[in-house]
Amino acid sequence: MVNHLSQNGYMSKQKNNSPYELEYKAFAKFIRGENIPLESLVVLILKSFVAIFEMTIRYIPGGIGYTLRYWYYKCTLKHLGKNVLIDVGVFLYGLKNISIGEYTWIDSGVRIEAMLGEITIGKRVHIAPYAIVAAREPVIIEDYAAVGAGAKIYANSERPFGGKRMSGPMIPEEYKAFYAKKIVLEKDSCVGTGAVLLPGAYLCEGAVVGANSVIKKKVEPYDIVAGLPPRVIGKREKVMVPDL
Repeated sequence: MVNHLSQNGYMSKQKNNSPYELEYKAFAKFIRGENIPLESLVVLILKSFVAIFEMTIRYIPGGIGYTLRYWYYKCTLKHLGKNVLIDVGVFLYGLKNISIGEYTWIDSGVRIEAMLGEITIGKRVHIAPYAIVAAREPVIIEDYAAVGAGAKIYANSERPFGGKRMSGPMIPEEYKAFYAKKIVLEKDSCVGTGAVLLPGAYLCEGAVVGANSVIKKKVEPYDIVAGLPPRVIGKREKVMVPDL
């Protein structure tokens, strides 16, 4: 399926590169009573074992869990730097589209979805518990940035557009429209607890977004914004960020 992305970010159709396409086709054959090709069956079995292993190590606590998760994701992510902490209960989807820099901590319960777009996380970043990062267009989180607990970063959303007014995972693609734009968090920027970044959000260096704020535009360097709608409530002192 062709993906049409206009300059203003609207998509008329979804990208057709689901990581579960093989499973969908095999299940459809099973329902119709057709034979599943042997090679497909072997791949499905192997993927099932990998999924069981990943699910198992996801919840192993302590140093053993950190070590197992590190080496598993070292082999499966696009890039994983040294001394990265991936905590218990972290869900990573679209592994080949995820890059994580050194000394970064992905805290417990975080969900990172990169099946349809790339997510790049710099070094010494902290993504706090139960945050969500989802990409249909690229999401870039630069060095020393911080994402607060329960914050949500969505580089895509479903919107009524061009006569398409329905949304949700159970709605056929021809009835849906998608809106997607790149999101960037520059160095030393910070997203507060429960804040939401929508497609097109851009946090310049040192910018801060207050708790529970909703951002979809550019936040200037070292500005502190908060509220609904967000407004500038202060200014951070500019500091020289060390190259640690």
